[in-house]
Amino acid sequence: MAPGVHEPLADLAAAAGARIEESIRAPKPSPRRWVAYLFLAVAIVAGVTGTSALSASAGFTRPGPMAIVVAAYLVCFLALTRALRAIPISVVYAIWSGVGIALITLIGWRLFGQRLDGGEIAGIALILVGVVVIHLFSDARAQ
Repeated sequence: MAPGVHEPLADLAAAAGARIEESIRAPKPSPRRWVAYLFLAVAIVAGVTGTSALSASAGFTRPGPMAIVVAAYLVCFLALTRALRAIPISVVYAIWSGVGIALITLIGWRLFGQRLDGGEIAGIALILVGVVVIHLFSDARAQ
């Protein structure tokens, strides 16, 4: 064969081999990623429950709310560890903390009668926007 002349099938095979090698090395997306988001939702609800009960525990002097705090935080962190199996820690923490802050703020306002001023509302809105931006534009992969 003359120099510079290539066989089309050889080029095709080389390209296919490179693609196969690339796909072997690339991390596989988890087919059960939705389960990780379910665990993340459980972690958020449990964390918000524990934080709400923390206020009612009166400095850990009331055993009922104190037991709720301990149980809720245990469930929260167990669920977070499960979510981290398929979702990167940066995304998990951003969603968990941002949504948790927003929910705790709403609970404080509705259940505990705490006032919110314009700056606090704007800050919460910016946190939620940040969570959405991180989630939508993160290309990090779970380890």
